[in-house]
Amino acid sequence: MQRLDEEKRQAIIVAAQKRLARHGVKKTTMQEIAKDAGIAVGTLYLYFKNKNEILIATANTYTQQHLLDADKILRANMPADQKLKAYLLNRFRAVQEIHLSGSHAAELARTVMALQPELKAAEDLSVTNNVQSILQEGIREKLFEIKKLDRDLQVFLCSIGIFFPIPTTEQYYEPDKAKLCLVIDWFIEKWSAA
Repeated sequence: MQRLDEEKRQAIIVAAQKRLARHGVKKTTMQEIAKDAGIAVGTLYLYFKNKNEILIATANTYTQQHLLDADKILRANMPADQKLKAYLLNRFRAVQEIHLSGSHAAELARTVMALQPELKAAEDLSVTNNVQSILQEGIREKLFEIKKLDRDLQVFLCSIGIFFPIPTTEQYYEPDKAKLCLVIDWFIEKWSAA
């Protein structure tokens, strides 16, 4: 019975994600989400008290996927330079998917950030910690020679930040994967101990 309940909860979240991408936050109702999920509205309210809870659940689904992807890459048996690039390209892909998920990504991002402002700070901290961990691994492997890790980490994160815009506005700079790779490769070359 517990598994069935989790499957139903996930079906609601998926239905909400699709509807929100197509119609936005303001034009999405609990009734429409229930209909899309194939359940009664009363059943929907057993899982989520209101639309805000569903919005937070959709954002948490994205965050959980990031954590799973990051863990897989961080545990991968590959040199730190390849791991750094794999991690950041995975993040780039995920951010692009959000931007391309529908014309209402900005509205959804603004709403979720208003409901759960700590989410952005937690996401930033997670990325910072993961990149720092990879750089420390590279130093231990004698692959990277970084004299001021804290400074270099901050400069690196600032340098790649333009490739990861927050979708809070309708118009934003279109990040280029090839240019992101160029920046990552430049830093890897500068840090190279060889």
